[in-house]
Amino acid sequence: MVYILVVTVETAPGTAHGQRWVPTAGLVFLGQVEGSGLKDRTYLLRRGDGQIVQLSELLNLVMVSISAGKPLKQSAREVSEAYGRTLDVSGLHHLLNTRLAPMGLVRDASLEAHAAADPPKADPLLALRMRGTLLPEAAVNVLAKILSPLYWPPVVVGVVLALAAVDILMVLHGDFAASLQQVLLTPALLLGLFALLTAGAVFHELGHATACRYGGARPGVIGCGVYLVFPAFFTNVTDSYRLGRSGRIRTDLGGLYFNCLCLLAFGTVYLATGEGFFLLAAALMHLEMVQQLVPTLRFDGYFVLADIAGVPDLFNRIRPVLLSFLPGRPADPRVKELRPFARRIVTAWVITVVPLLLLALGWMLLNLPLILEQTAGAIGQHAGHAGTAAGAGDPAAATLAILSILLLSLPLAGLAILLYRLLLMVLTVLRPLAGRVWKRAGAAPRGPNALASRAGEPSQKGSTAMAIDVPSAGARDAVPTLQDFLTERPAPPSVLAEDGWQGALRRLTGSSINPAPGRRERAHLRAIEDVQRRLDGPRTVVVVNPKGGAHKTTATLLLAATMGIQRGGYTLAWDNNETRGTLGWRAPLAGHSRTAVDLLQEVDRFEDPVLGRIGDLDKYVRYQGSTQFDVLASDEDAAGAATIGSREFDRLHSALRRFYRIIMVDTGNNMRSSNWEAAVAAADELVIVSTLREDTVASAVWLIDGLRERGYQEKVGNAVTLLAAPSPQIDQDLLRRARSHFAGLTREVLGVPYDRSLVSGARLNYQALQPATREAWLQAAAAVVRGL
Repeated sequence: MVYILVVTVETAPGTAHGQRWVPTAGLVFLGQVEGSGLKDRTYLLRRGDGQIVQLSELLNLVMVSISAGKPLKQSAREVSEAYGRTLDVSGLHHLLNTRLAPMGLVRDASLEAHAAADPPKADPLLALRMRGTLLPEAAVNVLAKILSPLYWPPVVVGVVLALAAVDILMVLHGDFAASLQQVLLTPALLLGLFALLTAGAVFHELGHATACRYGGARPGVIGCGVYLVFPAFFTNVTDSYRLGRSGRIRTDLGGLYFNCLCLLAFGTVYLATGEGFFLLAAALMHLEMVQQLVPTLRFDGYFVLADIAGVPDLFNRIRPVLLSFLPGRPADPRVKELRPFARRIVTAWVITVVPLLLLALGWMLLNLPLILEQTAGAIGQHAGHAGTAAGAGDPAAATLAILSILLLSLPLAGLAILLYRLLLMVLTVLRPLAGRVWKRAGAAPRGPNALASRAGEPSQKGSTAMAIDVPSAGARDAVPTLQDFLTERPAPPSVLAEDGWQGALRRLTGSSINPAPGRRERAHLRAIEDVQRRLDGPRTVVVVNPKGGAHKTTATLLLAATMGIQRGGYTLAWDNNETRGTLGWRAPLAGHSRTAVDLLQEVDRFEDPVLGRIGDLDKYVRYQGSTQFDVLASDEDAAGAATIGSREFDRLHSALRRFYRIIMVDTGNNMRSSNWEAAVAAADELVIVSTLREDTVASAVWLIDGLRERGYQEKVGNAVTLLAAPSPQIDQDLLRRARSHFAGLTREVLGVPYDRSLVSGARLNYQALQPATREAWLQAAAAVVRGL
């Protein structure tokens, strides 16, 4: 398992004149870090070369706002509005030039491509190097998808209990000494044991990938590399950073869980056959699992501890933590930015790991002559065995001897590299301490170079990307403020599980055991958060498809109902038919039959900021009770001649925006009517809805072509496509074709299931919907709000 991090390197600020900043190619926004151990919110981006960059909230907002063709003045205004503090164009230039450009996240489009310097890459201590690919990303994801059911909680519990029973039987009935003797006396069995454990190591990596996929992230390649100089396997699970803490820890432990599956197989075969080969393989794999849990090096235990703390770069925290122990020295900024819980874990890890590394360094230095002598003698013996075996026609023994020579030679080179890296780390940590002792001894720095070196010593070199604010006089005086007090508050309590076995276990134990919510419940909670997110002003969403029976009215009502329930009101569903629509019929009545035509006659009053009151709107809109949204019906007078045109729509829309945060607009079937065109022009987002019928889908495709020809490419690109099942059985081929087509044109494509309560066309009863239907419309509403 491998995580890739990159840290920032500061450069001198450059000129902003003539620069045109654009994002570099291949960037992927991974979102906010969940369960972070830092006090401030942090966000992750993946560069095109696979490196992960950690950003502050301000820098993330800058990255979101920057795009080709957008003026920097507009980007600065958008960042200021979202961040709540003013950022002018010169400040934006400074962040781009000194923070984001050195990290390879933005580039100056006015320069030639080859003129840009190579972005920095992470070079952590004891990292895996010389990576190669064994299984490509596509193959890994196929296998992970197939094996994902193994992480279903009842299966995990069954595997652990079965392994405990098998281990007990092996300990009671196994003869480890006889098994070891059998394998050592048979070179072919030794080679077989090596091959079996190697296959188990690859299966271990597949466990990480499967856990990553089960949590909702996408694993990368499985490959091999060199850890120091020892061959090792790895899985790229960098995308798991988008998961919560429990999802990341599951990914960390996924390899050990798949080792349990291997052990179950080895033990079962041994108990069935009595072959000591499998008993010895099981014993060695147990030892490998214990080794993986050691948190001092970059094994699985290290990543588990890092994810518990919410700090992915533990080795980069060693120097700041040690420097903070020096008497009279303030805590390093990289220590102060940690939450109290994370700070305690990191400090405990540092004071444990550093002595162990120093002891390892001292032991290796003391025993280096003996190690060299014994290794040279063993290599000579195995060379003689290889020659003898080759002469005797025993290829298995010769191969084993050559493999032994290779394995004995690798630690010598690894030892040299480890000594070099440890010495560098120790010198880096002890240099400030030595300078402090020298100063206390009364020695003054000699020459201007000493003064310049001390004054220019970087205190945050290698830190993650954080925006720098110009300190005020109060900040320079280090006077604690209210903000300092509030940042020390403990993290809010975790969400209690309500669904699945997690919720059942919590209720059964009276909340004595509180497991984290399961994957489906977490997705449900994330969707609620998306629907409830803050909007900068009123927003208008227009539901379109020029064919009747395309599910537009149903979609408008269910999206408005979902948003009303989750957002607590201030949502309107508006039937914008030029004559008569059916949205008013599908919604329960509210004691009157007034429509948009009636409201139009009094619209002057609601346009007036003094006379217009939201309570007076109740005469014209129909309140929907527990679903907490209003309905504005179209004309229902069969003998009436009134119509709604573009001018009438604009006046109504202007007035209604004063009273509602979200306006869901149901449209008619005539794309050429003026009120239809006015609604699309006023839309902040489009929802393209279609039932899964050939003619209805074709109508939606034709609609998109027409919108693009009219210059609405950006609105189409930000649109959400909803594909509604017209019956319990749907055309899977049509679904595949529709998803493929709309995915290339609109931002998101989602399916909503068939629900019997919606078939009759009667009044909407939200409580009569199936749970799966309500969840699907929640996910659809979340997708819509994400585009606002």
